[in-house]
Amino acid sequence: MKTAEQACCEVDNWIAEEELPVQTQLKVIRQNGPDYGLTEDELDERNEFIQWYLLQDFAPLLSVPRQAADTGLFIPEVDVTSPEYSAFSTHDFLDSLQPFNKYGYAMKKLMERIRDLAILHSCLSSPEGRLNTLHRYEAFLEAKFRTRLAYLIERCQSTDDPDRKLEMKQKIAELTRRIMEAKRIWERYAPWDS
Repeated sequence: MKTAEQACCEVDNWIAEEELPVQTQLKVIRQNGPDYGLTEDELDERNEFIQWYLLQDFAPLLSVPRQAADTGLFIPEVDVTSPEYSAFSTHDFLDSLQPFNKYGYAMKKLMERIRDLAILHSCLSSPEGRLNTLHRYEAFLEAKFRTRLAYLIERCQSTDDPDRKLEMKQKIAELTRRIMEAKRIWERYAPWDS
């Protein structure tokens, strides 16, 4: 049990309230601040007007009809505590979850290489330079497509399994399509007579 004297000493040791540090929930109010003197309704109206004004640039885009389940161009209004507020809910991240098509990427790069050779061929003025570039193109096709195509045709003719034969015919058709695509690219970008 505390005596009255101990209680008085304890009270005298307390810090005066005005000497306490500022609480973290308090906000400094500045007279030159944009929110000074505005009520909550006025703040809401101002923010609503700003949002309307900023969306005017997107008015034609927002007038395009869309499906009801589609959230549209903008992320729905969320606060920091909601699960939608995350870097992992962006389109960039969601698109990266799609499996990477290695074969498609490789074919795109091969066709870009053929286009580069065709452009080089069309830029050269000397006949021997164009002929060398044409030989490089032919060697490139041979190394990347024709050797594999000849191997698959030989294997397809020698196999008796109908499932394997069908699979090989599909691969042969794909390689043939790629060779035709390469020829179209060459004809488009290398208009010089070879």
